[in-house]
Amino acid sequence: MIGCSSFVLNSEDGTHLLSRTMDFTIEMAENVIYTPRGKEIDPAYQAKQKYQSRLAFVGMGQLSADGPLLFDGVNEAGLTAATLYFPQYAEYTKKSIANQIDVSPDKIVTYVLANFKNLAEVKKAFESNIQIVAQANPVLGITPPLHWIFMDQSGRSLIVEPTKTGLKTYADSLGVMTNSPDYSWQETNLRNYLPVQPKQHSSISWSGKHLTAFSQGSGTFGLPGDFTPTSRFVRVAFLKSFIQQPKDELETVTAAANILKSVSIPKGIVLTETGGSDYTCYSSYMSSQTKSYYFATYSNQRMRKVSLTQTLLANDNYVSFPVTNDEDVQELNK
Repeated sequence: MIGCSSFVLNSEDGTHLLSRTMDFTIEMAENVIYTPRGKEIDPAYQAKQKYQSRLAFVGMGQLSADGPLLFDGVNEAGLTAATLYFPQYAEYTKKSIANQIDVSPDKIVTYVLANFKNLAEVKKAFESNIQIVAQANPVLGITPPLHWIFMDQSGRSLIVEPTKTGLKTYADSLGVMTNSPDYSWQETNLRNYLPVQPKQHSSISWSGKHLTAFSQGSGTFGLPGDFTPTSRFVRVAFLKSFIQQPKDELETVTAAANILKSVSIPKGIVLTETGGSDYTCYSSYMSSQTKSYYFATYSNQRMRKVSLTQTLLANDNYVSFPVTNDEDVQELNK
């Protein structure tokens, strides 16, 4: 099972960052892949017709003869995207529909980044000509149940969820997404946590006894600490809402990384029914302003970055940046 948590965070200087964890039972951080304009890519498995990438983009994923399969990324227009697991709720089309483009669920991120510049274009495409078809991923052997979060240079986000009752889009969201249940349920559930606050609770008298909190942090009493999707949603929503607003992009990356620490899963803590261990393979941070892709992995916490610079954009071919997972320690003395 894939976990994952994601959210949007904005800075004082207008930096907008989409961040996420990738939680899975196997290593997912293999390569950061740059895709140039004009590449022919399959929108689905056994696709009848390829499409050409209109925009260059970069993100974490895998590269095959069909083209890149990205889990998240950012394009040259500043549109960012991430795919997360949506078990028991995701429902896809079983048949192709005339005049619509069949796209496999796990190829949505690639398709969107290759073709669209902003949320308005993304929303229109999902509502008019993107047909998400039920196709099994050849590596996983299943059709992965997924939903998606997008952010553009405005700092606003769009959540897209394929459900049994149709495709749901949320343009006026909190900018937070984890897994199941659906976004509407997750937002409603926040009402159970209204007493949670950053401020210390005041002292109070019970039956003549003066009671005070033992220490700092009493305002956060009741904030859930487990790794279920609902609890991770509450934690991330609370932290992103009250964290001190960062000043610039680097501070925003640092702030986002500290928020993701609260939902990052160590190996051995979340075990699957088949004996596997879900863990946070990597975390990524995508800037819509500088078109930069930051990431850190489970085994190497050093922050790394690939930006869509003019030098990189001059490439006509794919560029793959291998991910190293050996811990990088700065020695202060020898």
